[in-house]
Amino acid sequence: MSTRKWIRALLCICLFSLTAGLSGALEAAVHMREEPELTENLDTFRALHIDGSVLEDASEWSDNRYRRLTASYLFYNGRMEEDTPLCSPFSWYYMMLPESTEETYRDAFQTLLADARVFPVPEDPAGETVSYEDSWGGARDYGGKRHHEGTDLMSSINERGYFPVVSVSDGVVEKKGWLELGGYRLGIRAPHGAYYYYAHLYRYAEGIKEGSEVKAGDVIGYMGDSGYGEEGTVGKFAVHLHFGVYLTVDGEEVSVNPYEILRSLEKRRAKVLPESDSRVKMLSELKGHVFHACVKKNDAGTRETPHNFEMS
Repeated sequence: MSTRKWIRALLCICLFSLTAGLSGALEAAVHMREEPELTENLDTFRALHIDGSVLEDASEWSDNRYRRLTASYLFYNGRMEEDTPLCSPFSWYYMMLPESTEETYRDAFQTLLADARVFPVPEDPAGETVSYEDSWGGARDYGGKRHHEGTDLMSSINERGYFPVVSVSDGVVEKKGWLELGGYRLGIRAPHGAYYYYAHLYRYAEGIKEGSEVKAGDVIGYMGDSGYGEEGTVGKFAVHLHFGVYLTVDGEEVSVNPYEILRSLEKRRAKVLPESDSRVKMLSELKGHVFHACVKKNDAGTRETPHNFEMS
């Protein structure tokens, strides 16, 4: 091939590449103008239609990975399945995403996910389990017509106090006490600002009070069936943990569907192993972190779940 033909071929390749690049940039720019701000897209965002497998290990992600999640979430119109790839940092869409839009969504994702490290109910050596499903938005009647704003983790054994409840994150106990709907509940504020809500508890762990600092994996209470009445009411429904996640947007605290967040923590369940007749050790194999918790046993060697206890 002559030198002139080589030059023509090279120019054609360059022209094609430039045209394809400009086309991609134009497509990204047009798509970008349609992206809603978080406040305009809040109902969709709160439903959190992102498969839990995509969110695994989010507590260890870099800012760049959260930016890729944000770009992917917007590009795929707020719905990401198990096999949905994250946007490449070299893609036109990623590079042209407006900073103000990206930052708002990225901050929201980090608030929800960056501190969640441990599944809220540990494994049981006796083989009892918890199950849960996506009941976000389901109808509820007590206290008037309303919608479910959390995920219920149901115990396979309907026994108050059988399952410990552990904090999913580090944080500070912000709320403790009785609510008519939630029974004995705890609200823990995580470092990035998420509010994790644990309701229908049977009792609290020793030493838990408002202002207490907790670590991810610390036992904070025990699963029960309290609520739907005046303080002390139990037995209106099966033993379970209602787990909720809240995010502050424009000064207002709103609930977010925790179902996929829980799915992302499935591999981070603490294990409860016998240590002695008087206590158990909670051991998590998460990068060498070891969490401890005491559970009293009575003379017969079974778990104590007293019906009378003080609530401060």
